[in-house]
Amino acid sequence: MSGACQAGITAFTGRLGQADQAGLVYAAMGVMSAAAGLSMAAVPERVAAGTRWRLATGAALALSLPMLATRDLFGLYAVVTVLGVAYAPHLITVFGLLERAVPPSRLAETMGVATSALVGGQALAVAVTGRLAESHGPAAAFAAASTAAGLALVLALAVRPTTYAGEPGNAPHARVADTRPRQGLSDNSRPPRFGRRR
Repeated sequence: MSGACQAGITAFTGRLGQADQAGLVYAAMGVMSAAAGLSMAAVPERVAAGTRWRLATGAALALSLPMLATRDLFGLYAVVTVLGVAYAPHLITVFGLLERAVPPSRLAETMGVATSALVGGQALAVAVTGRLAESHGPAAAFAAASTAAGLALVLALAVRPTTYAGEPGNAPHARVADTRPRQGLSDNSRPPRFGRRR
């Protein structure tokens, strides 16, 4: 979705003869996204990760639709900045669900693959929707962004996240140890002491 938005913003500002504003518009969305991401720390734990996922994708879809009716630079700034509210919470929630879905031994590998897929997907979206915006206008790229948000919402509503242990819902984090630590050490297994006894 973000790649399509980026292509649409670039095409839109170019058509207005203010291509130099594209980076500023995208930066405004990034600042709002960062603020929303930081505020996620205040969300109560009783709000399940699956619920957060559905709310974030629903917000992304609802907030992306006004882009289709944008006609001037001021409107673009306003719409895209507000849309930034949905980005970071969505990414944070998805990565949190992913963390719970894999065992600790595979966490680093999984996060690496997910991050690479995110970057690759965004690059592909920019390339495809950029051509779309050139031939059909910025609204086509914005429509692609809204479509992507809609598909993400359908996925969030259809999927019931589980943990790597098969447990539903608000699972423990994958960084929690697989097994419980031993309650204590026997006398024979205690680590040796160094130094002089008193």
